[in-house]
Amino acid sequence: MLNYRELTTSLPNTLFVPSSSNQFVQSGAINRPYWRLKFMKRFVVYWVLGRLFGLVLEKRSITSTQRILWINFSAPSLGDSLMDLSARVLLGDREVDLFTSPKNSKLYQADPWFKNVFDRADQVGRGYDVVICDSYATRVLWKKCLVAPVTPLTSMYGFLNGFDLNRTYFAFARMLELLDKSQANCAIRPYLFPYLNIKTNADLCIAVGGEWSFRTYRHWDVVIDRLISCGVTIHLVGGANGRDEHETLTERYPQITSSVGNRLDEVASEIASTPIFMGADGGLWHMACAVNRPTVALFADCEIFDEDGKRVMRDTADLISETLYDAIEVSNIDPHLIVDAYLRLKERLTTDVGKCVTIEPASIN
Repeated sequence: MLNYRELTTSLPNTLFVPSSSNQFVQSGAINRPYWRLKFMKRFVVYWVLGRLFGLVLEKRSITSTQRILWINFSAPSLGDSLMDLSARVLLGDREVDLFTSPKNSKLYQADPWFKNVFDRADQVGRGYDVVICDSYATRVLWKKCLVAPVTPLTSMYGFLNGFDLNRTYFAFARMLELLDKSQANCAIRPYLFPYLNIKTNADLCIAVGGEWSFRTYRHWDVVIDRLISCGVTIHLVGGANGRDEHETLTERYPQITSSVGNRLDEVASEIASTPIFMGADGGLWHMACAVNRPTVALFADCEIFDEDGKRVMRDTADLISETLYDAIEVSNIDPHLIVDAYLRLKERLTTDVGKCVTIEPASIN
């Protein structure tokens, strides 16, 4: 426990990762009982499995490994999964299987970088050279012991815990570190292959609803009203939490279409077939980034900072995005500013069309 602070806040040295680690340490949050107990639980389980039972043989590098199992259960939300798994594109010359949550597994079934995708322990085979664990969370280590108890492991996050960070930059930084590479040979962004052929025939996808109230925008009617007056055709997407807004908006604006409540794999194809996506920070915005759509993104309460201490969002430099921010909740963002951001993005795309074309898997080595 003497190196508790280092084990809890250390970041890869390969690439700068925007985070709130400095603020986390300086605020004293690192010393709160909650974080100490959480870290201690992980450390004790890790120590018991490794030192007492010999089930944690850790690899510091995976440069020579060919058959890999990636366990993705640490943060099972859609957005976190897409960001945490983004760096799999750097493993294109390896044989990689994924063991993940049933709610996300269908998204990766036709993935060009995962050979097999499992969502139950009894589906997982044997003979792996290494297991990549998201973190040393007890649920992840337990699943590793179930499916590959004696296989060496490596970790993306290790004990890293307690503060916000740009998970996409982190994923690439950590994978470059494991592969002993200095830079990525592809765009740093999430990746998702939309394998269904479902089109919206609209100019713009708008995601309604949201899991968190501070990330749920409540003034889409004003935005849509002005966009329609500009001749923009609109398609709504969203989960079950967007059904009420879907009903209100489609009744008020019968010319807009909607697939709110559709399966995630269907939504991925719908977003991929639409020129621009608009929505609050959440799973569907991350999905739009992963299928390489230009986006208008609304953020709130985002404590991520660059090397100079300037606040940054969850997008990366390799994405085309217009971002709007409020310190408390996205609904405080003026609807007219959102429409202005859409018009700016349209103007940008007329001079930067190449970046809007979805990168095909075959172009990633």
